[in-house]
Amino acid sequence: MAISSKSTFPFITFSLIIVVSCAIVAPPSAASLIFPKKVVRIRDSIPANNTLHAPNLQVHCRSKSDDLGVWTMGENQEREIRFRVNFWASTLFWCDFNWGSKSKSFEVYNAHKEFAVNETYSTWKVDVLGFYFAGGEFPKDSDFKPFYKWDA
Repeated sequence: MAISSKSTFPFITFSLIIVVSCAIVAPPSAASLIFPKKVVRIRDSIPANNTLHAPNLQVHCRSKSDDLGVWTMGENQEREIRFRVNFWASTLFWCDFNWGSKSKSFEVYNAHKEFAVNETYSTWKVDVLGFYFAGGEFPKDSDFKPFYKWDA
């Protein structure tokens, strides 16, 4: 007996509704398996007595649904973006960085292009030359890899 696509569609739809419903009402430990927690850190490593005598770093981060506002950061300050990846795995955060006459905008997290696969934590370090990336909860200086330079 052949199974028709008409008879499997209601079953698949019902199954999907059950899975999503369970994820919404499940304890946090179960929900975290379906919607993983992520933490993106932005670290200002620009020395206060820099050669450009530029003001503090300005960072403006947002997603499609959340505007985190503008952060004014100083040397060795760190900010975090904490979130869960959405059901469609389309979570995206981008930031605009401004420091004196220099600027740069880029995606700090994109679920489709995750830089640190299977990592809960990732860190972007900003210095006078540009932007460096490292995955992991406690990255060492040697873990950071150059990623972007400042725009002119």
